[in-house]
Parts: sequence; structure tokens; C-alpha cells
Amino acid sequence: MAGVVTVLAVAWVAVDLGWGGESGDPMAEAEAGVPVSVASAPTTSPQAERAVSAVSPPSDPAGVTLPVGAVGEFLPAAAPGGTVGTGPPRTYDVEVEAATGVDPVGFAEAVEAILADARSWIGDGSVAFQRVPAGGSFTVTLATPPTTDQICLPLNTAGILSCREGDRVIINLTRWLEGTTEWDGSLEEYRAMVINHEVGHALGHGHLGCPGPGQLAPVMMQQTKGLDGCIGNPWPFPGP
Repeated sequence: MAGVVTVLAVAWVAVDLGWGGESGDPMAEAEAGVPVSVASAPTTSPQAERAVSAVSPPSDPAGVTLPVGAVGEFLPAAAPGGTVGTGPPRTYDVEVEAATGVDPVGFAEAVEAILADARSWIGDGSVAFQRVPAGGSFTVTLATPPTTDQICLPLNTAGILSCREGDRVIINLTRWLEGTTEWDGSLEEYRAMVINHEVGHALGHGHLGCPGPGQLAPVMMQQTKGLDGCIGNPWPFPGP
């Protein structure tokens, strides 16, 4: 096991240091084959103002964080959460790969806070969310880049992207800790964006394109890869 951890850690370092956050990356952030269309959006809107707190592993996120626990072992956030929203309920559970060093409860609370925000998917009354200890209709997983790559196959996430694969929403640890240079907002807002984007896929939403320069990006736009002249937006329903 120690040899496996070492190999994966070295691969992680090589991939992460090799990406400078340049736009035009050919890899998709979510499942391949989803058609891209352009959605209308308000011409002006402030960036999301409310920060979403989350935990980080006990290391410097400015550098590459090596795995500190078991690779491929997932720790559930066992305590259930409340129901948010007024639409038909969707249950979800949260887990964290032990190798990330991130507290599962802290990560689950961050995810729950994002999905409970009125600007998230509950905003139009079409869905409600309830976090359960296990067996949800989808699972939000925080994983190291090598494990993300494995789970997301056949999609090539190249150690740098997140994805939705089946009933699992996979969040790449490096993106959770560092965001991306393409993003024009805060790290907290980036975290809200990537959760809302990948959960959007779990709800059946496909990719959208930038509706026009200076307008808010739809949350289903692949904002990790670039904004194409749009303003970064973490929320499905950002409001005025």
C-alpha cells in the first residue's frame, strides 16, 4: 500500500504542477457528449457576496498537498442533515477520500450550506435536498486527483478537473483547495460554483455557453476552463 500511495502522490504532483490554468483545455469538466447551448442571463449582477466556509487539510494549499491517508478509502459524513427547499426531495450523501486529509463532517457542512442557499438549485422550487448518512440518490465525493481520474473514466479529467459519473459527483481536491486561475471570484465562490455545476449534472442539466461578453456565466457553463468574456457566477439563480 505504501508503494501505491507513493506512486499516486508522485503522479499527482507531476500532473498538478504541469497545469497552469490555461484556457482552451480540451478536457470536459463533466460527462462528455453533453451539447452546449447559450442561455440568457442578466446583463449586470454583482458577484455572489456570501462566502461559504469549508475546511482544508492540515497543509499549505498554495503548494501541492500530498496524500495523508489511505488512497481509495472513503470516509462518510455519517450525521444526517435537514431538508432544504420546497420541491420534490432529492437525497444525497457525502464522503471524503481519506488521502485528502479533509474532515468529512466539515466538507459535508460546506456542501450542505451551498445547496441550502436560496440561489442554488432550490431557488425555483423545483427540488429540495436532504443529506442522508448513506444511500442517497447521489453522492458528493471529495477525492484526490489520481482517484478522481480513476472514478471519472472513461472521461479524461487529467488530474485537474471534477466530474459527475453515474450517481457520484466527484470534486477534485486540488480544485477545492486552489480554485483555478480562470475564475475571477473568491475561492469560496469557486467552491459553490463547482458543487452547483456538478450537482446540476446529477439533476439532469447539460452544459451551457456564455450568453455574451459582460453577462453572468450560467452555472452550467464550464467556468473552470474559462469564462469567454462572461462574469463568473457560482449560482443557478443568482438574483438581481
